Formats: sequence, C-alpha cells, structure tokens
Amino acid sequence: MIRAISTAIGFLTVVKIRLDPPPDMTEVGGSAWAFPVVGAVLGIVLVIAQWILVAHVPPFVAAVLVVGLWVFLTGGLHLDGWTDCWDALAAAVSPERRIEILKDSRLGTFGGLALVLLIGIKTAALAAPDFPILILFLAPIIGRATMVMAGSGAQYRGQGMGAQFFAGMDRRIAQWAAFFGFAAALLGGLTGLVALGLAYLGAVWFRRLAEHRLGTVNGDVLGAMCERSETIVLVTACFRW
Repeated sequence: MIRAISTAIGFLTVVKIRLDPPPDMTEVGGSAWAFPVVGAVLGIVLVIAQWILVAHVPPFVAAVLVVGLWVFLTGGLHLDGWTDCWDALAAAVSPERRIEILKDSRLGTFGGLALVLLIGIKTAALAAPDFPILILFLAPIIGRATMVMAGSGAQYRGQGMGAQFFAGMDRRIAQWAAFFGFAAALLGGLTGLVALGLAYLGAVWFRRLAEHRLGTVNGDVLGAMCERSETIVLVTACFRW
C-alpha cells in the first residue's frame, strides 16, 4: 500500500519519491486506486493556501494564485494532456493525422484556446462569492477518481506507456477509485454528489469522443478527463440551486 501511494505521488505530482526498483508504467496503472488519495493531499494543500490568501488579498488574486499553485504541484501533467487532446480532437483531419498531432509536443491554436478557457473557468469559479472551500478539497479527489473510473476498460492500442498503464489496471482498481470518490463526494452533501455524477458523465463522454475520433485512449486523454472533471466540480459549486 505504501509503495502504491508513493508511486502515485511520484507520478502525479512534482514530489519525486525514490523507489527501488523504480516503478514502470504497468505498476503505475496498478497503483491508480491511490490516485484519489493523492488528490486528497493536493486538496488539503490548496485549501490551506486559499484560506491564507483570501485573508490578505482580493478573491480574484487569491484564485489566480491557488490555480497557479495547483498547476505547479502537478507539474502541469494533466494540462499537457488537455491541450494535446484538443489540438488533435478539434482538427478536421483523419484519425491517423489526429494521432500524429496528439504526439506533437507543440501547442496549437485549439490547445491554446482550451488552456485559456480551462484556467479561466477554474479561476473564475474559485473567485465566486461564497465559494464553498470544501469543494476545492473535493475537486482534485473527484477528478482523479473519475479519470480512473471512466478510463477503466478503455480502448487502447500499441505498446507504449499508455498501453502499459492500462495493462496494470483492472476492474478492482476502478472500484477502489470509485469508493474513494464517492466517500469524498458525501462530504460535500448534495453538491458533492451532483458534482461527482456530472464529472463522471463528462469523463465518459470525453473518453467516447477520443475513442471515436482517435480510435484509442492514451495518457493524454486520461489527463484531459481529469482536468475536465476538476473543472466540472468547481463549476457545480457555483450553481444557484
């Protein structure tokens, strides 16, 4: 259990933990049940930062700084997948050409627009009046839980890192991720449960879009699913019930 959590922390954050032997991507996939646990650690750090900042700076400034910290702590891992996916998915080209674009590290127009919109929506949500700080704790948990839940059983091809990751996952991994995601959502009451449901549906939709337009799901798609889910959670908290 400790090795799995350490593997997940090293993969999902800028904190690198030395493990002997170093984990390969198959082991990372087998440790995916711990992704929501890492999300909880990120959530605690973000909540503390938000709590301190809002006492000293305007809400919008605090929101910008917290989102910036969020990006830093994760090393922009999932943001990279988000931008790569939209460069590929939005292009009016063949699936083979989309795969080539997906593997291209350069940022295109669609990816740039998607990045600006995502960061803007996250920041605006956090800066909203009376934003419930508990949701900031839940967002990284639900984002990583739904990524694993919706990614389980996805179509993948090749023998690359993504294929190795999926090879390490099984239904039991997804079930544990679902358990942690649901337990966290309960803390948020009705808002938390609705956020979890919408995030999961959004992740499944994005997975199917990738399978249709790319013919495969890889690490970039999973990362994009996480970013999308986190954003849905934040926006859900801004709803006027």
